[in-house]
Amino acid sequence: MPQNESKELLEALDAMKAEKNKENAERLTKLLEDTEVFVPAVLPQDTDPGILKQMYGSQGTPQPVPEGARPVPCILQNEAGQKFFPIFTSNGQIEMGEGFQKYPITLNMPFKSCLDFIVRAQGIDGAVINPFSHNIIMNINKEEEPPVNEEEPKQVQVSEQEFHTLVRRQMESYLLPGKIFTEGEEFIKDLCSRKGECLLEFFKEPYAQVKCPYEADDYDFMTLNISDTLQLTRISMPHENLYPGIAETLFVTWNPESKKAGYYGILKAPRGEFNKLMEITSEGKAIDHGDAPGEGSELQGIIDIANAKNSSN
Repeated sequence: MPQNESKELLEALDAMKAEKNKENAERLTKLLEDTEVFVPAVLPQDTDPGILKQMYGSQGTPQPVPEGARPVPCILQNEAGQKFFPIFTSNGQIEMGEGFQKYPITLNMPFKSCLDFIVRAQGIDGAVINPFSHNIIMNINKEEEPPVNEEEPKQVQVSEQEFHTLVRRQMESYLLPGKIFTEGEEFIKDLCSRKGECLLEFFKEPYAQVKCPYEADDYDFMTLNISDTLQLTRISMPHENLYPGIAETLFVTWNPESKKAGYYGILKAPRGEFNKLMEITSEGKAIDHGDAPGEGSELQGIIDIANAKNSSN
């Protein structure tokens, strides 16, 4: 897999950036035709932990996409709302941007496969080549269908940050609420009794071959019996690997009368933004409750939402 652009390709990119004319466009397109490029991607939150473990086992080195893995290419959007498929001619080009940490998985795929994807994708206006340096926009004609290219991306890299982020998101957004809503009071009692030890069980599979970064004492529990219809458990999450989109705090509610649970999380926001209050329902639906209550008001905010739900039932 090439790590750097050829001198000829760099010259063509620089020429196209300096002057966007037909001659430079044709030269660049011809050079890219048989080139394997780099595409940033993410893995769905419900990716199997075994796949994450397999990918992280070769972290930092190219490897074939594991069977069952479904990396999703990232899409960039400009201020006008147009969406573009980002194509990089080297890993170094990705690292030039401030958004590098947002794209820790890198797919290596033929340039032609990128064009095929764009033509068939809905809502994508074109491609952008090296958006952090050359920023060359390619408008794709979607009226003419290209030949079908069944070739899958050949290589994938996953960073340590992406691995930890996916594992935590899977636990916080999928595995833990799944247990709460399917096993109800029995599991909630076990959770409040064994606390961090109970949560660490969710990490056994993905961290089977690498050291788990969390310990039971990293989780701080507080359970309050608010009323006859509301028990509230607050779980402070570990600061280790606390990236944007990860829960700083989780809240589990239980109504002893109706035997219904509730599940909420305060998600860490990117710098300069407010944390978000999210809820996951028993159907697995995510509900955005907007900006999280300020520190010191979080408990009351959850109590108000839970009481409103109890009143409507």
